[in-house]
Amino acid sequence: MLLNALAILLLALIPVVPKMLRLRIRVLRWMHWDWAADWLEKHFEKAVLFRRVALLGVALLLVLIP
Repeated sequence: MLLNALAILLLALIPVVPKMLRLRIRVLRWMHWDWAADWLEKHFEKAVLFRRVALLGVALLLVLIP
């Protein structure tokens, strides 16, 4: 039951990934880690796709595990 609830939460986070990455970029800039923020902005679409696929994969794994 708890695994299914966690899987639903992960699926609900998928559309919010770009907003979370933009927040991460702002935090990195605030910490003066410009190199990391620049890298994340340069590879933004790839990072969003990777995180969405990872969230979906973990959610599927949680549903399939008995």
